[in-house]
Amino acid sequence: MGTINDYTGGKVLEDISKALNVFRSTEEKLHKTEIGQKMLRNIQAFEPIVITMELAVEYIRKAKKIAVGERVCRALNPDSDFTESVFLDELSDAMVKAGMAKKCTEEEAKTALRKYPDNPLILSKVSEKHAEICRSYPKECVYWLAEKRGIRCLSGKLR
Repeated sequence: MGTINDYTGGKVLEDISKALNVFRSTEEKLHKTEIGQKMLRNIQAFEPIVITMELAVEYIRKAKKIAVGERVCRALNPDSDFTESVFLDELSDAMVKAGMAKKCTEEEAKTALRKYPDNPLILSKVSEKHAEICRSYPKECVYWLAEKRGIRCLSGKLR
């Protein structure tokens, strides 16, 4: 499972970069391969769920602390469309301290997510708690690319 330290220390980016290299190296389905199964186990630790804006708002309302920042994985794809993520509770604090996000109000978080209605929302666990709501960029998102390669990792009705 990804931890808060993995996010702020860069390990999450290293892991995503490795996965993207695998996905870019082939157009083949990977779900029945050893590497595909390993990738699935790594991704499942985040328990990614495709969610609606309504569910995202529920998570934001329940959070004690909120921050907004650029999608973590965008650092690997600076030419991709800009979208933002909302970070909740302890992850919020850590991302702000690392200079990767800014504290915000509930309304500011909702506004940030509403700016990109064409990009699916994904809720991910970090340090065993759903703490990141990302306006994903399917062309470069590790979760969406895994799905494209036959690695079924996203739950939720909008998959």
